[in-house]
Amino acid sequence: MADETSSGPRRKGTGVIRRLRRTVSDQLSRPAGPLGRVVAALMNRGNRDLNARAIDRLDVAAELRVLDLGFGGGLTFAPLLARGAKVFGVDRAADMVEAAEGRNRQAVAAGRLILRTGEVQDLPLDDAAVDRVLTVNTVYFWPDLVLALREVRRVLAPGGRLVIGIRDGSVMQRVSPEVFTLRTPDELKSAIEAAGFSEVRVWSAHDHKTHLIDGAR
Repeated sequence: MADETSSGPRRKGTGVIRRLRRTVSDQLSRPAGPLGRVVAALMNRGNRDLNARAIDRLDVAAELRVLDLGFGGGLTFAPLLARGAKVFGVDRAADMVEAAEGRNRQAVAAGRLILRTGEVQDLPLDDAAVDRVLTVNTVYFWPDLVLALREVRRVLAPGGRLVIGIRDGSVMQRVSPEVFTLRTPDELKSAIEAAGFSEVRVWSAHDHKTHLIDGAR
């Protein structure tokens, strides 16, 4: 009888943790409202190094058109604009698009930053609209990798490049599996190749906690 009674609080505690994990994971997937703004700020802090490495891997030069797919807090906009790029941002979270427009009014008004709400499987961009694409910590939310990557390839101009940044599954054990589908570097490499990209390579950090996977159009 004592065992049955003591297991009750444990089950309740596990349920609370599961709901909290789901709430945070939902916000990481699609930030919204006041909590979404907090999550976006935390994402900016946590993604800073991986975003910087992704930009370096893209080899961005002046006047190139660069798409940040799933830009969240918009961490990449300032460094890309500083390199003279014309920047496109597409995010599934309308709140993030609205917030980015407010923070970057001058660049938006000048036509140097173009922001859209949209999903990866149906990007609101014309064929060959950009020369470079980066996307960091977003592929966990893509239900069909190859379908999404074919759409990315559609908006890339010939000779363009794609860089995907991810965290290793070993450091993402606290996210909700109901929201996140963890991807391995090899899984992404195979999907990128299946979508028609060439020269696909994996670049892993020394501690193997993060990975970059890139490919050519």
